[in-house]
Amino acid sequence: MTLSPQFKVSVADQYGNVETSATDTITLTTPTAGCVLAGTLSTAAIAGVATFSSVNFTSGTACTLTASDTTNVGVTAVGSTVTLATTTPAEVGFTTEPAAAVAAGTALPSFAVSVEESNGIPITSGTGSTDIIALTSTCTLTGTTNATAVAGVATFTTVAIKTGSSCQLVATDATRTLATGTSTVIAVSAGAATQVGFTTAPPTTETVASTVLATFKAAVEDVNGNVVTSGTGSTDTIAITSNCALGGTTTGVAAAGVATFSALSINATGTCVLTATDSTRTLTAAAHTTSVGTPQATVTVRTLKGNVGTVLRLAISGGTGTGPVTWALAAGSSAGCTLSGNALTARRAGTCSVTATKAGDTTYIAATSAAASVSFVVPLKATRVAGAIVVGRTTTVTIVGTGFSGRPKVISNVAGVSTRVTRDTGRTLTVVVSVSGGAKAGVHTFTIILANGKRTAVRFSLT
Repeated sequence: MTLSPQFKVSVADQYGNVETSATDTITLTTPTAGCVLAGTLSTAAIAGVATFSSVNFTSGTACTLTASDTTNVGVTAVGSTVTLATTTPAEVGFTTEPAAAVAAGTALPSFAVSVEESNGIPITSGTGSTDIIALTSTCTLTGTTNATAVAGVATFTTVAIKTGSSCQLVATDATRTLATGTSTVIAVSAGAATQVGFTTAPPTTETVASTVLATFKAAVEDVNGNVVTSGTGSTDTIAITSNCALGGTTTGVAAAGVATFSALSINATGTCVLTATDSTRTLTAAAHTTSVGTPQATVTVRTLKGNVGTVLRLAISGGTGTGPVTWALAAGSSAGCTLSGNALTARRAGTCSVTATKAGDTTYIAATSAAASVSFVVPLKATRVAGAIVVGRTTTVTIVGTGFSGRPKVISNVAGVSTRVTRDTGRTLTVVVSVSGGAKAGVHTFTIILANGKRTAVRFSLT
């Protein structure tokens, strides 16, 4: 590493005054182990000052550099420590800083970030010279925030700060792990006023009507949500209106773009929408919903099982007051569900996810249940027996129905009849029926019993 810029060593008296008549030869050495000097290490002083411009260390990290007067050996030598930088990438840094001030949403003038050695010198070729540099910030950025370095320098031309007021950019090497670089502070000013926003929202619930709401704030903002703290809009009047009756102070004059409301109440029970409007100029309004009233007891769905093809009437547990209950299908249904009022049906086996909402009344606010999973199964039912069953013979018949599983047991209510199920499709059972010669002819009953104990019955004729 060449020592740069050039440096000078003076021949001085005991008080530090330069001996302007001295032409002594000054020689540089290093006593530090592992440090090696090269270049022009001796030079004659002119008017007491020796100038060195081509001295370098060929090895070492932290080296002591000593200057000695070799003409007058009695002159005391002086020394200093030099920290040597590596020639490998060590850090990223802003070689051209971003602008000190900018309007929100406006692209910053071009600035540059470089991949550097540990001494801050850009890496112009080789490893690191084409790395990708990424920008982040605690403020919200838009535009192109990644750039590839060319000869060690990444240039950014379309970066804008969307939200924030006092922002810094952090540059990171996305190709390898290096020390990050941080920009100088950028002052961000809001753009033109376009909307009103709640910077501190009103409460979402209020237990008792006519109670003064906790303090909330509404601000005049630009299109990106930055508060217009000065200039046009910063002292506008903000008005609060609602679908519910309001009491107290419903208007406020903005200071530095923000209007504070600390004496407003909602004098009704129910779902109330508070709307903040700029009374001074036409801007987009802001809305916030506050539910006023006593919370209900927790609402839960009580009916959780049904049969495919059969209407299931839903019901709830919990809730308080006289408000009606409404039902809705929620995400996650798999059974081909249809809901009309509280009547739920399913086209196939699976689940229907539903929620119940009990409306508010003059005392209580509305309450909605968590989504409940209602299970639907195919019902166990036998409808008919296909095939002839004859006294004194063994025949094979089919029992038709739904909900069969696991080759269920089939028993008869008449003596002398035995059965064996050979096939189960879920909708049909193939049954081998053996009838003794003494069995009584007539109309009798088969009972089908599943492994879980569920059963159904169907009539058959014995001839």
